[in-house]
Amino acid sequence: MPIYRNPDFQRLSPALAGIFNAAARASFFALPTWYDLMARYGITPDTETRIHSDERPGSAAALILQTVEDRAGRRLLSLANAYSVEHGILHPSSSDLETGLARIISEILDEAPRWDGIALSEFDPRDPAYKAAATALRRAGFLVERAFHSGNWFEDTAGLRFTDYLSARPAELRNTWRRKRRRAVAAGLKTNFFTDPACIDSAIADYEAIYTRSWKPPETFPRFMPALIRLAAETGALRLAVSSLNGIPAAAQFWIVWNGRAIIYKLAHDKRFDEFSLGTLLTMELAERVLEEDRPREIHFGRGDDPYKKLWLSKRRERWGISAANPRTVRGLHFGLKREAAKLYHRIRGQALAPPPCPSA
Repeated sequence: MPIYRNPDFQRLSPALAGIFNAAARASFFALPTWYDLMARYGITPDTETRIHSDERPGSAAALILQTVEDRAGRRLLSLANAYSVEHGILHPSSSDLETGLARIISEILDEAPRWDGIALSEFDPRDPAYKAAATALRRAGFLVERAFHSGNWFEDTAGLRFTDYLSARPAELRNTWRRKRRRAVAAGLKTNFFTDPACIDSAIADYEAIYTRSWKPPETFPRFMPALIRLAAETGALRLAVSSLNGIPAAAQFWIVWNGRAIIYKLAHDKRFDEFSLGTLLTMELAERVLEEDRPREIHFGRGDDPYKKLWLSKRRERWGISAANPRTVRGLHFGLKREAAKLYHRIRGQALAPPPCPSA
């Protein structure tokens, strides 16, 4: 089973490319080009990226990781960051995950010097790979903790037209949208939509100018979002809208539409125009356009439990992670025992130590 160090994600072996392609049918965030983007623009330059894989037919699986050395020791972490809406173990649906993951983790354990721990992030707890990973790590002797990472608000939209979606929204939101829309149109509101690489540079320039004038902090990795917008355009997943008032770019939203799922990925507006609620207006415009033209089976809001999200999408599910400490090292044992003590404390207090069995409304 090969270990690929700082791999070229755009030139994978045929077997490994097959694993990525199988997973990418369900998620944009399993594309090799997504991980290429992450490796180029989403981590610090000195970080090593890795693919640990089992490429044998029947047990194929791949862990996409990065190496980190900090106060917690030498660790392997998911190749993910704040931009990673979804992450997981890549595998074909028919794969024997228990066998494949046992082989991968055994290989990690055999490395010298030893790793103090492994941390996997932003998993869908309903994916069989999540339970299989926790089980494989425990069987290999790791001290394993499962932890909540983020909420995800979503709506089932199969067969849903925009009028139906709109009528299901709270009256407060509908009234705000209609009132503010009249004011914004009178003030010279105009919206342009972008879905392909044509004119994308000017759209990115507008997006970045708006983001700079918004309430949001500077991006940790400033080259990441322009590169992601270009990637989404190249793959046909881009839904970008820029609203202007009297010719001044004032609000922008970036959605990703992939295989029947629409993700409201990034939004920003110039705080000078707060009185117009341009974020509300633009979200509604894109919702109408995506529902009528793309007809997705689902829309979701990415990561986070921001209160406003439930106005737009009525259902909630969760993303969970796995933290595994290696008791064969001093640091791993130290952190593992601390986590075991914390788990006992949470259990006594009746707090959740495992994800819910299904999404909650």
